[in-house]
Amino acid sequence: MTKKKAAAEPVSSSPLAALMADEGSAALLRKRADELARSGSPENVQALEPFVHVRLGRSEEYGLPHRHVDEVVAVTSIARVPCAPPSIAGVINRRGQMLPVVDLQHFFGIESDVARGANAGAAIDIVVISAGTVSVGIRVDELLGVSEYRSDELSSVLASQGPLDRSHVVGLLKGRITILHIERILHDLCA
Repeated sequence: MTKKKAAAEPVSSSPLAALMADEGSAALLRKRADELARSGSPENVQALEPFVHVRLGRSEEYGLPHRHVDEVVAVTSIARVPCAPPSIAGVINRRGQMLPVVDLQHFFGIESDVARGANAGAAIDIVVISAGTVSVGIRVDELLGVSEYRSDELSSVLASQGPLDRSHVVGLLKGRITILHIERILHDLCA
């Protein structure tokens, strides 16, 4: 039976062909291939989640999930809106459309000794985010870059870790970067 099979297959001089010709080696190679295929399966490998890393106040660090970030813009002024709550910094003109700008520092109740607006004409960083049909700008004190995390790297936020509502947080990365739940924040801002 092996002679007929050998005659039907083309003769190859590659090392892999020699290993596959031996039944024991072929079984071992198939077993290893199955193990390698399983180790790369989605249930074993967590995807990296990119986020925009920002600072609010003197030292508070936050992550805005990249899937919600449309763009980052620098503006020289934000137009105040009369009678708006303190968490609304104002509005900016974004390509002919008025975009509300949220001040998360006020929204979260973060105490800060950093004076905002002291440098008239200085660039103000705004991260434009969207969830569903809602788009807003988020005023930040400093852009720290773009980074990534895996969900298993996040720890939960304890109730004693500041005035931040825990429903607004996905988790805490490296004990210092708060990854924000953008949908929940926008829901509460619009309610």
